[in-house]
Amino acid sequence: MIMKKMLMTMATVLLVAVSVSAQDEEWYGSEKGGFALTFNANPILNYVGNMFNGTQNNSVAPFEGLDSDNIFGGTTITGKYFFEDNLALTAGFGFNNRYNVTNNYADSKDLENVTSYNRNSTTAFQALLGLEYRLQPGKRLQPIFGANLVYVHTNKWDYIESTDGDTKGDYIYSGAPTNKIGLMLNAGVEYFITTQISFGANLDFAIAKTWRGATKDYDPDKTNASYTRINQNETFIGTGNYGANVSMNFYF
Repeated sequence: MIMKKMLMTMATVLLVAVSVSAQDEEWYGSEKGGFALTFNANPILNYVGNMFNGTQNNSVAPFEGLDSDNIFGGTTITGKYFFEDNLALTAGFGFNNRYNVTNNYADSKDLENVTSYNRNSTTAFQALLGLEYRLQPGKRLQPIFGANLVYVHTNKWDYIESTDGDTKGDYIYSGAPTNKIGLMLNAGVEYFITTQISFGANLDFAIAKTWRGATKDYDPDKTNASYTRINQNETFIGTGNYGANVSMNFYF
C-alpha cells in the first residue's frame, strides 16, 4: 500500500513537471516575510479515489487524525514563515483523540441491567519543526527540499469490567503507549493553480527511534485484590520509515 502511494505520488510529480512548459511573469507563493498554511490532502484523495475504484467500505477514519504511531500519518497542519524568498521555517502538528464506552446487557428487554462494560481510548499527537528550501521561488512550479525533527506520541488503553453476578468487580486493563522521535527528510514539488494556492506532492524518508511499553492487568477477584500484571518494554532505532504525501497550500 505504501509503495503504491509512493508510485502514485511520483507519477503525479512527473505529470505536473511535464505539463509546465511556459514561464509566468507573476510571482507565485510567498516572498520574504510571508507565510503559508499547508494541509495534508491524503485523506481526501483516498476517500475520493475509493469512490471510483469500487471500494464498498469507504471510511471517514482517515479524517480523524493520526493513525497509530505512523510518523507520516494523520491530517497534519503545517505553518511556514519565509525569512528568505527560498527559505522557510516550518512548524506543524496533528492530533487524534477517541473515547468509546460499550455496555453489555443480559437481556435486550432489560436495559437497566448492565452485565459488563468496556471503555477504550486512543490518543495521538504529532509535532514537527524544520526548514524548507525552494528552487525557482516565485515560479508556478517549485521543487522543494526539506528537513524536519518529528515527535509522535500515541496511547491506547482498554478497560473491561464485570458489573453483575459472581464476577462483579473483575476487570482486565491493557495499555500501550508509544513514542517516536526522528529526523525526516523530504523532496517534492508544488504546482500553483493561482498565485496563492498550490498543490504539492513529496516523498519522505526518516530515521527514527521508537520506544513503547505495554501493560496488562487481570483482577479475577477484587475482594482480595488478587491480580496479575504483565509489563513489556521495547526500544529500537530504524531507517525503514518512508512515505508519500499530497498537500494543499495557501500563501499569504
